[in-house]
Amino acid sequence: MLEEKKHITSPNETKEVKKAVQTPKQVKKTENSEKNSFADYKAEFKKIVWPSRAEVGKSTVTVIVTSLIVGVIITCMDFVFSAGYDALISLIG
Repeated sequence: MLEEKKHITSPNETKEVKKAVQTPKQVKKTENSEKNSFADYKAEFKKIVWPSRAEVGKSTVTVIVTSLIVGVIITCMDFVFSAGYDALISLIG
């Protein structure tokens, strides 16, 4: 079943808009599909394999060490580029 409504888009113009009207069977199907989707979420959530405390600790240490190494590399590159830039400026000036 479709119900027709007129929708005014501007003062001089009207546009017909068709809106679907749900029957009681369609409403019941929607409720069942929502229940099924929550059951699906729950089933998927049970499939998650959570890391152990030791694995989380190892991953944390790895991230911290990697961040420190990258920080040292960036600091060294900054020092080298700054020294090179200063040397070029001193040659020009």
